[in-house]
Amino acid sequence: MIDAPSFVAIDFDGTVTDVDIIDAVLQQFARPEWQEVEAQWERGVIGSRECLERQMAMIDQPLGRILDYVDGFSIDASFKEFTRFLADRRIRYAIVSDGFQVFIERLLANAGLADVPVFANQLSEGQGRLRTLFPYARPGCNSANCKCAAVSGPGNERSLIVIGDGRSDFCLARRAFHVFTKATLSGYCRENSIPYTPFDDFSEITALMRSKRARLTPLRTAEVGKD
Repeated sequence: MIDAPSFVAIDFDGTVTDVDIIDAVLQQFARPEWQEVEAQWERGVIGSRECLERQMAMIDQPLGRILDYVDGFSIDASFKEFTRFLADRRIRYAIVSDGFQVFIERLLANAGLADVPVFANQLSEGQGRLRTLFPYARPGCNSANCKCAAVSGPGNERSLIVIGDGRSDFCLARRAFHVFTKATLSGYCRENSIPYTPFDDFSEITALMRSKRARLTPLRTAEVGKD
């Protein structure tokens, strides 16, 4: 059982949202070749930093128009209550995403959550083109955002909880006390005997963490994750 996690690291695209916002933006605005770059990333030929740099260069639209499009999406309706639960218990948390901060903060602000801390990649506009910046990239890590480095700090791994859905969460999941999962992250945790709990929305996580009887200790291999 865990009474007070030292840190909760939360993925965004496909986790707080039902869809991957970057994929949606690329499908709407980028040249079709973006899918070839995506396939290279999925095969592990390139890292997410190179993938995002090349893909965003295929968009010839002003950032304002893209943000107007992003406004058409929303976050999990139960996420706001989850952040309130963490704040009430003084549990440190942050969005730690391989996506772009400008998209994340836009959707959070639309939901009345402008104060949620975010560690993500940067996207801006200059000389008529989109510019990418990766402040949390680290040497030796192929990710645009090295999530392990982003959450490092005194005590952060003593009882780190990770909430995510995919490839960008794999490395951090290995360092977590427990993982709440969607999509391919469930399979990864199962295959690597990482303690995890699948979820559909954040109300389930809130209820489990609120329960004093919740068991988030590492499970025996046979018990790990029951989808």
